[in-house]
Amino acid sequence: MGLRDRLQEKALRVGAEALKKTATSVPAQMAGDGLRGFRGMLDGGEESLSVEFFLLSMVRAVRDDELEDDRSRREVYVTARKRRRRLALAAIALGPFAAAANQVADLYCEAAVICDLADFHEVELTDDQVAAHMLVLWEVAGDLATAERAIAGNPPVADLLGERLFDEFDERLPEDLTRRSIAKALWDVRDDVNDLRKSTMGDAVRVAAFTGSRTRKVIERIEGQLGIAVA
Repeated sequence: MGLRDRLQEKALRVGAEALKKTATSVPAQMAGDGLRGFRGMLDGGEESLSVEFFLLSMVRAVRDDELEDDRSRREVYVTARKRRRRLALAAIALGPFAAAANQVADLYCEAAVICDLADFHEVELTDDQVAAHMLVLWEVAGDLATAERAIAGNPPVADLLGERLFDEFDERLPEDLTRRSIAKALWDVRDDVNDLRKSTMGDAVRVAAFTGSRTRKVIERIEGQLGIAVA
């Protein structure tokens, strides 16, 4: 593992510790222990894991963190904005490690929107199905059937992700996958549904201030994947 990889692994560990401290603040206490699953996605050190395990862990983190309140479509949008801003502000607090935490926050928040919209539209999705929708949303898989097969390991998601990473950036997916390397690869290949530039500390600041346009586009894309026609 190179120096850059070691530094970014450290970023995720430091991020998890910082979020533990954030969760003891008055605002976090008022909101309950809602960051537990997200903190878990930042933690984990350098152990190897599969992309499928990472995705399903993220879905479970979202479902453990988020309260299943009845929401209107407007409230789904408002909740999504607030969630992303809250995690962006938590990332800002990490200073030089903000970029790594912000990548995980992006993925987590978009997974949460899938869950919220499925609940609102009364579409029952298993964890595997949510993970498959994540792959389609991020254009790792071209369609839901391909994504569902990949989550089942046929072919492994790493194969699809590696192909996208190579095609888009002429980069190869590391053979020894960790939370950090998987999060970075997924974040890199995501279709750019927003106008924000990537890979800078300033992203967290801009996300905290301007989440509306991006959130609307993500909601529209997910509803399309769910087969929901919205007038």
